Amino acid sequence: MKITLNLSSVPSPRERYALAWALPVALVALVGLFLLLSSSLASWRNYRKYNGVLSEVRSQEARLRDRQLSLERDLSRPEYKELFRNAQFINALIENRQFSVGDLTQKVAKLMPASVHLVGLALSHQEGEKVVRLTLAGDTEEAVETFLVNLEDAPDFEQVEILNQGVEQGEGGSTQVLLTCSAHFSGGKSAPEGM
Repeated sequence: MKITLNLSSVPSPRERYALAWALPVALVALVGLFLLLSSSLASWRNYRKYNGVLSEVRSQEARLRDRQLSLERDLSRPEYKELFRNAQFINALIENRQFSVGDLTQKVAKLMPASVHLVGLALSHQEGEKVVRLTLAGDTEEAVETFLVNLEDAPDFEQVEILNQGVEQGEGGSTQVLLTCSAHFSGGKSAPEGM
């Protein structure tokens, strides 16, 4: 007769419970480890990618800085300094331009009927105000009067005064009505004193 002896102890319910959950917990831990590794790998790839972009931007910045220094060296040469100073002066004049004769003539032209044309235009400064002197020629007296009414109603012109009016006999028996008037121009910005 053979006697077998079993020296193992009987597993307790706690041990059986732990043994039953060991495999699922190990699988969850492996999946978590896999996700953690893949996330770390993706982060490392992104780090490498953005580090490459950053180094490219830094090298481009260094090239631009070198280019800027080269241009500054070129501008510091005497012949370019004079040119740069002249360009700044001209730009300042353009920025300070406060009155345009072209704008004035355009405003006057909008007020004229088709049968009236501008013969002369003069601008003067009287007591800080711009006074425009206009000489016109029209086919009829009514056309010239229409211009005067339009000039008086225009928001850019004030204190319209007739200085001279007459009729001129042209070639072939045609007549033209001549008119010289003045008005204070209030449109646009104030003109510089040298204008």
